[in-house]
Amino acid sequence: MQEEQSVRLYLKPFTTSFGGDDREALRSLVRRVIRPGCRIIEIGSWMGTGSTQVMIEELLGVPDVKLFCVDTWKGSSNVVRHQQIVSEYDAAASFRRNVSLAGGEGIVRQLVMSSEDAATLSRDQQFDLVFIDGDHSYAQTKIDIALWQLKVRQGGVLCGHDCECRPVGGLGQMVLAAPDVDAIPGEGTKFSVIHPGVVLAVEEAFSGRAHLWSEEEMQRPDGSVGRATIWDIVIEHHAN
Repeated sequence: MQEEQSVRLYLKPFTTSFGGDDREALRSLVRRVIRPGCRIIEIGSWMGTGSTQVMIEELLGVPDVKLFCVDTWKGSSNVVRHQQIVSEYDAAASFRRNVSLAGGEGIVRQLVMSSEDAATLSRDQQFDLVFIDGDHSYAQTKIDIALWQLKVRQGGVLCGHDCECRPVGGLGQMVLAAPDVDAIPGEGTKFSVIHPGVVLAVEEAFSGRAHLWSEEEMQRPDGSVGRATIWDIVIEHHAN
């Protein structure tokens, strides 16, 4: 995973939506499942500066672990800034550079493919944790949840990013009106934006049983409080 010299790497300071509260929530989930031989897969890795970094940090030093990172590295079609970046830079190579800088070369396996193709190649109940953070449209998030919950081992964790609330009351009407828009103003929530597709898909998939970190305050090291946008659910498989 040597740094490519003949391509344009995205080297600018990267403003990530994966903030400190999200990082701590994900760190907590990874620590629940971490063990020698642990297998984790991330659906949607982009530049590798957010959730990928958190998981590398937690996995370093643990024997025989692997983090599979799935992405097309073509950006989400409904996110303008993604399309601007891929038109000027090699996003996949930029990801590899950031993984290398984090010391994750021996841990990370980059899978340049769609979520659907990666799921086809993966065995059922193979992963200790699956983290979904790809295309945030309702249609794709619904597909990702349906595909990847089958790939989580008994008692493992299925989780994802950017689920700020539940679609109830007037907020539910806002979500239903824009299910395939990446983000809308977070009126009536604790967040500046919400991702309606994720909010709706998570609610429908689990009928309110998913745990939302946005519903509880997190104590920060400086004494202030915050809220994460991570959702998670423990997968219990039942025989047919």
